Amino acid sequence: MFTLNRIRFQPDRFQGGWMFRGIDQMEAPDRKTVRIRLKEPNYLFLRYLCSITTAIVPEDVVRRDESGFAKAPVGTGPFQLVSHNEGKCVLEAFPAHFRGRAHLDRVEVLILPQVEAGRLKEPDWTSLMMSHGETSSASRKALLNGGEEWHNLEAQFTCCSLLVFNQKKSGPHNHPLFREALHHILDRDALIAELGGDRICSARGFRPGAALSEKESACLPKRSRSEILALLERSGYREETLELVTNSYLEADARWIRERAASFGVTLEIRILSTAEWTDHASLQQSDCQLYGVVLGGDEVRELEVYLQNNYFSSLWDSRTAEVVEQEAAAILREAEETERRARLAELEQWIRQAHAVLFLVHKTTNTAFHQSVRGVGINSYGWVDFHNIWFNPSVS
Repeated sequence: MFTLNRIRFQPDRFQGGWMFRGIDQMEAPDRKTVRIRLKEPNYLFLRYLCSITTAIVPEDVVRRDESGFAKAPVGTGPFQLVSHNEGKCVLEAFPAHFRGRAHLDRVEVLILPQVEAGRLKEPDWTSLMMSHGETSSASRKALLNGGEEWHNLEAQFTCCSLLVFNQKKSGPHNHPLFREALHHILDRDALIAELGGDRICSARGFRPGAALSEKESACLPKRSRSEILALLERSGYREETLELVTNSYLEADARWIRERAASFGVTLEIRILSTAEWTDHASLQQSDCQLYGVVLGGDEVRELEVYLQNNYFSSLWDSRTAEVVEQEAAAILREAEETERRARLAELEQWIRQAHAVLFLVHKTTNTAFHQSVRGVGINSYGWVDFHNIWFNPSVS
């Protein structure tokens, strides 16, 4: 009761508050039972209760020292927290885990500061390296070239970079023809060819291979320069400067977008935000567009989260877009069959793509290099290694 009420009654504080707007009544008839009555059918509600957002927290501890609990939490995972500071997080195996004890005794997660590529020398990785960017990839290749005892594992995962427009702020970006023009200006294949790295293919949707409608397919041929300039003229664009905010990971992409737009007379100003600054929603509302990446991991709840959660699209929708999205989301939740829900999610994605409310840019890959003594290495749908399955072969040095 405490965990859910804490979230649902403070929606401005907890991003996951949208999940529980449909609760009508909630009661606890005994210590081990919670009875929830919903306002309308929601076939994903049990999935909501399994999300990270609803991780059960101890009421007495949180009321006494919430910030302390956030730094040293207790959960039900295969590892338990031993220590956590600005530079390192140390985990040790939790013997009573419901899936059995992890093979590893200890995991040390090094927390590196956000710096530009090449400004920080990486640690000397001895067994396993993982990369979502170019800096680590360079070190990975160097090690792989230095010995046959290293193996490379590359996996495509659903990380998609997006350019999202702030429809609540007035400006040229709110005109559909301007957004359509920018869509054609940003040649995804050229972006990949010029920047390379972990950018592997252009994006038509959240996931690689997203299907297009007949109307969209008819618009696939690239517009000529004169056609793009005509769209800008018809949109009423008069060389105003638009602010694009992003993070350090996508700074190179943002600079490419700025230069590409400038070649068509569109002026963009870039602002790079730290992780802490991304939580300042008041500041974000001053931007004209945002560039970031989204990882869905094949999860319906995660996909709805991108549409409905304030730190993604929801805070940027205008009233008409918000109304359409809310209605579609409610219809999706009423669908009992997963195939029908996924079909409606695809239709919603198609709608925002046709409106150019969001520009899908490129998909990315993740790289993992591991020594032959390390076994059980695999990349999950979120692009991370599952430490629970890793073990060392003592016969290999």
